[in-house]
Amino acid sequence: MNIITVREMTPIIGKETLMEERLRRAAGVMSRHGAASRIYLTIAGTGAGNYLLINLYNSFSDGSVAFQKYGNDPEYKKLFMERAINPSGNMSGPDIYRSVYGDIPKSPSSIMVNRVYHVPRGKQQEMLALAPDLDALVKDLDVTTSAVVPVMSEDHELMFINYRFSSLEHWGTAVDKMSSSSNFQSLVTKGNEIGTLKWSRMIKII
Repeated sequence: MNIITVREMTPIIGKETLMEERLRRAAGVMSRHGAASRIYLTIAGTGAGNYLLINLYNSFSDGSVAFQKYGNDPEYKKLFMERAINPSGNMSGPDIYRSVYGDIPKSPSSIMVNRVYHVPRGKQQEMLALAPDLDALVKDLDVTTSAVVPVMSEDHELMFINYRFSSLEHWGTAVDKMSSSSNFQSLVTKGNEIGTLKWSRMIKII
């Protein structure tokens, strides 16, 4: 199981470069204190143009210790002071999630697609039962998948189904084949009978 925290930033137009610079500094501080930090840009779908600062931990205890350590780091505090004086955008989060299927790789993929379903909590296991079949269908396309659910978030009946691709070209080729696969479409239909697809996005590591 992985613990995942997500902070989403909406930049002020013209201040994207400043936001990226601050995010890289923040990720560096977090990494020094035990977080595996990753920065993504949303390039399509919900929140396109927003940045995501994602931290991975092996346990809740690891995450809570790291949170306290980097929260007290002078450089981290300085970033928040700079933000107050000269904002580069708006931040929401952190939201907290846990992985419920699939290993999250230590080396992030270039492109990830999040397909986010509303799944009543009583039906989560029914949805997860489809995950091995999904893995089997996309394995030959060199696509890996995982699923995460909220621990602390506005909506606790969401399930993120994540697809990882090595490049944008890889995504295009793989999706062409998924779209034409009757087995893949049948599995999607089964998923839609359990939950409801609410939104989706494509994010790129930066």
